Amino acid sequence: MTDDMKHGLIARQGLTLEEVDEIAALAELCNQHEGLNMRLNLQVLRRRPVDEINDFLYYEHGSLIGYLALFCFNNVEAEISGMVHPEFRRRGIFTRLSQEAEAECQRRGVSQMLFIVERASQAGQQFVQKIGAELHHSEYKMDLATPVLISAESSELSIRAARDEDGPILNKLTQEGFEVPYEVNWYGEGKADPSRPVYVAERGQTIVGKIDINLQDTSAMIYGFVVAREYRGKGYGRYILSRVVQHLWNSGYRAIALEVIPENSRALNLYRSCGFRETAHYDYYGKAVKGR
Repeated sequence: MTDDMKHGLIARQGLTLEEVDEIAALAELCNQHEGLNMRLNLQVLRRRPVDEINDFLYYEHGSLIGYLALFCFNNVEAEISGMVHPEFRRRGIFTRLSQEAEAECQRRGVSQMLFIVERASQAGQQFVQKIGAELHHSEYKMDLATPVLISAESSELSIRAARDEDGPILNKLTQEGFEVPYEVNWYGEGKADPSRPVYVAERGQTIVGKIDINLQDTSAMIYGFVVAREYRGKGYGRYILSRVVQHLWNSGYRAIALEVIPENSRALNLYRSCGFRETAHYDYYGKAVKGR
């Protein structure tokens, strides 16, 4: 289909580089219009699997005016992020996009959709209220302002890249730290991705913590950071985070960010002590998938 023939809603299995560029341009326009900091990982979009539908695009005579991204990390819930060109809002475009995404969730057996809405997005907040979605949780986005340097000799811990055989302990740490179902296998053989490295902290031969990174061009998003319960309160968290941030900084990643729930004051203080500052507030609204 040629660009001037693209019109209406298109569900895509994988994205072309041109489509990713169109999505990035639309996001920049929406961000400028409302002063937002929209979550959009271009690296992930460039590597979308071509055997499943994750992206829904809406065109007006060849121009991209609406977009919805589906992120399924397990078979329980799917995160949804999207946008509509400011000049084409209040026309039911995002409703159409979300209906198609819900149909895809039904096909996959996903029971809940989580709409990610920036607190400052008036259009986004109005939409989730309209569909009756309920607030599930909120997160702050925090960006690194100034790296905090810590000597490698100042701790009994060592940091290394995770290996396939670390899968079971990584899954256990994730399940304990984030209260996800034990049947979900997040790590293991064949799950390695160069753009999503995982680092572990060891005390002797024992893994006491882990941290996940999502790399994109010169930016890095930190997530999945957890220290085993029995090793908390020893300063390990600050050491692990600072050392990994130093490694990313020295590797050329200058835009380093992470997310945290506002209620987690302990984590907030830790991240602030490592040089991070709050820059955006995201709300996650849950809506049950019809028929599930």
